[in-house]
Amino acid sequence: MPASLSTPNTETLPYLIVGQGIAGSLLAWHLEKAKQPYLIIDNNHQTSASKIAAGIINPITGRRFVKSWMIDTFLPFAKSTYQEIEKELGIQVWQDMDIIRFFMSNAEGNNWLTKTTLEGYDQYLKKEKNAHFLHHYINDEAGFGTVVGAKVDLGKVIKNFQNYFQNKGVLIAESFDYEQLEIEPNKVIYKEISARKVIFCEGYAAFRNPWFAHLPYESAKGEALILRIPNLETPDIIKKHFFIVPLENDLFWFGSNYEWDDLSNEPTEIGRNYLEKELKQILKVDFEIVNHLAAVRPVLKDRRPAIGLHPNNDHIAFFNGLGTKGTSIAPYWANEMVQFLTKGKTLPEEVNVRRFILQ
Repeated sequence: MPASLSTPNTETLPYLIVGQGIAGSLLAWHLEKAKQPYLIIDNNHQTSASKIAAGIINPITGRRFVKSWMIDTFLPFAKSTYQEIEKELGIQVWQDMDIIRFFMSNAEGNNWLTKTTLEGYDQYLKKEKNAHFLHHYINDEAGFGTVVGAKVDLGKVIKNFQNYFQNKGVLIAESFDYEQLEIEPNKVIYKEISARKVIFCEGYAAFRNPWFAHLPYESAKGEALILRIPNLETPDIIKKHFFIVPLENDLFWFGSNYEWDDLSNEPTEIGRNYLEKELKQILKVDFEIVNHLAAVRPVLKDRRPAIGLHPNNDHIAFFNGLGTKGTSIAPYWANEMVQFLTKGKTLPEEVNVRRFILQ
């Protein structure tokens, strides 16, 4: 298969994927496992939220400490998928990591204790954890609890997949031009490429897609800081309103905020000042800001993914809306999408893009 569009290709491919963020990468991975040929077009994932995400898998979320949607299914599937990728690509990206959740009030702490007694929560909550040394670094007004979580190095996943796809000759590095996509009765044609289906995995950029621009997007920009916190050595993720995620040496990822008005991919002074102010309330010690990152999360109004075929054209498909939980849910839904495409497996209504009225 071609690695550029300079040479005409008359053979009809099964699948043309647009976007190589975490959604497009995992979709291609599962298509390959199903022995389905594919070709990817990607502009170096310039608009991908995956490029700045910390890759946190947090099974217990919110101030009420509830289990994440379908986490009992998503978590083991995600772990096995990322570990298969590790083996295939010769990298390490998955880390089992506890999340030290500092309570904002005594009421939160009491609610936490109640949750630890509920069936189905015991596998995710630890009643005791030797993390009291963090009191030297974190302002602690009401104690903490421990969540059994994980972290995936999404940047490494995407970069190594990029190399993998390039070496296989199935990745074209350019922006997709919607105007050059021709819809025929039994296929689509993009420049010299003929495919049975085009699958858009564009993340937030899908709001420009003429076939999916009318979805109820509620995308939110997130900004994050890369910090140096001298002498803070912890194997755990710290959560107090925001996440502090250990990277390497004295470096940590801190974030992220939510901004619904400014949906550019550029870091802002307002965002930096806000995060720095919050950080000063959380930390007792000095820190240094090493880098400032920003990207827009692909979120839909009902906070569920949107996958499947366009209601008016079976040759146009969508795999998007993974939102803030993309690290944990993308492996499962990528596989479900492939099962739907290749074996006709029914997609649940709550994630099927056809639940929305499209033009």
